[in-house]
Amino acid sequence: MKPRIFPAIMAACGLLSVACVNQVEEVFDTKASERLEQTMLECQSLLTSAEYGWMIEYYPDSNQSYGGSTYAAKFEDNGEVTVTGEVAQEIAGDVSKTITSHYSINSSSSVVLTFDTYNEYIHYWSDPDDYSGNVYEGDFEFAFVSGNAEQMIFRGIKTGNRIVFTALDTDIVTCVQQIVAIQNEVVDNLYLGYKWDDGNSTGIELYDDDNYNLLAYYPDGDMDGAYETIPYSYTSEGIGFYQPATINGITVQNFKWENNTFVSTDAVDASGTPVNVALSGFHCDNFMHYDTFIGSYLLKYGSTEVPVTLTEKVRYSSYTLSGLGDYDLTIGYSKSDATLSLCSQYIGTYGSYYIWCCPWDADAGYLTWTTTIGFTLSHNADPDNLVLTFADNGVWGSYTANSILYYKFTAISGGSSVGSYAQYAYIETMTKQ
Repeated sequence: MKPRIFPAIMAACGLLSVACVNQVEEVFDTKASERLEQTMLECQSLLTSAEYGWMIEYYPDSNQSYGGSTYAAKFEDNGEVTVTGEVAQEIAGDVSKTITSHYSINSSSSVVLTFDTYNEYIHYWSDPDDYSGNVYEGDFEFAFVSGNAEQMIFRGIKTGNRIVFTALDTDIVTCVQQIVAIQNEVVDNLYLGYKWDDGNSTGIELYDDDNYNLLAYYPDGDMDGAYETIPYSYTSEGIGFYQPATINGITVQNFKWENNTFVSTDAVDASGTPVNVALSGFHCDNFMHYDTFIGSYLLKYGSTEVPVTLTEKVRYSSYTLSGLGDYDLTIGYSKSDATLSLCSQYIGTYGSYYIWCCPWDADAGYLTWTTTIGFTLSHNADPDNLVLTFADNGVWGSYTANSILYYKFTAISGGSSVGSYAQYAYIETMTKQ
């Protein structure tokens, strides 16, 4: 007969189970509820112990699709928290305008920090849009992971993202003012991206997103190939990646802003040896700064020249063109290819009618109010004798935008056409005066 080993194994497992249970009891000599209570007290104590408050590197969306947004917050024992951050510049126009609201420390399966009364800054990334959709999928509840007097780590309840709190050595307003100062210097340079310099001629470039704090890295250098997205947030010294990134065999996460360059503070090679990495901003060929285009011009169409002006509309994004007839036009600005653009657009009313600026093919006799169709305005790369040249932007199929019509319609969205209000046939150039 075969030996009956199964009961013996079960008995051994039973002994092992008992041993493990006893071991667990020895490690956790307090009840789970008591341990949660202790962790809640620890979290509360750490939050309020920071004399000046905390810098918070926050990432909405589980894929960090919008990059990071940095806050600074001061927590009080009475449950109040005072907040400012990058979003204060957009919402209030001044980061010194703080908002005070309420927070709480709760527990269920973990200890959770909740911003439980509305704070326009904190809830910016979790507010629904006009259609009641949470477009950014952000958090306002954070599970406490670990912490000490210098740094606390939380995890977004909804996104699972890591949220880092760093103790400040200055007040929260000064912290965010330092961040905005760095951002303004970066934005004023209008970099298309950054050249990676680790002491070797690698030719690696990281392209910066126009709207969010994201860098695009093409490992094989092919702009049409696969790329990796590196989300980052601003700090009071520079920027920090959401997680360490490895590029050209070097792993790095944090950079300090020095002399218009981001310089690494923690880069190491594959052996763990510290190395130096710099991210130096670059522009496209024939780049010209946004401010260069502001001024007075002579606009030529056919045999006619009229004085017009370009003034700032949305900084680094668009201009107002005034002087071409009775209505102002919006001209777009692109740092990615150093060009301006003029597309079909609604421009105002005339009595009961609605006026659109319509690209017009004067040879074929066709016009359009499709807002992607229009002109590219290229420049001659000479800021001292600047000339902008109009050309069809290539979107209109077999027709060519070579002229402009101000056209009357019965509705703002187009409706029925009524007829021409003004014509500018064969638009050619704008020469700066």
